[in-house]
Amino acid sequence: MKRIKARNLLERLRGYENDALRFMDNKHVPSTNNRAENDIRMTKVQQKISGCFCSLDGAKIFCRIRSYSQTSQVFET
Repeated sequence: MKRIKARNLLERLRGYENDALRFMDNKHVPSTNNRAENDIRMTKVQQKISGCFCSLDGAKIFCRIRSYSQTSQVFET
């Protein structure tokens, strides 16, 4: 018998009840495991705000600064 998506989600959350919201209790646990998506999100937001990067060099500089910022956040914890 096929179950609906909501029922499947409910059963899965019950099975992982202690782990589902662990990130709210432990600041060292990320809210998502998709780090690659998080790493490119700020670049995409910057691109949407300004419309584009004015030059390839400007984009490279932004990415370099963002990389330093992300790395320092990782090692800070």
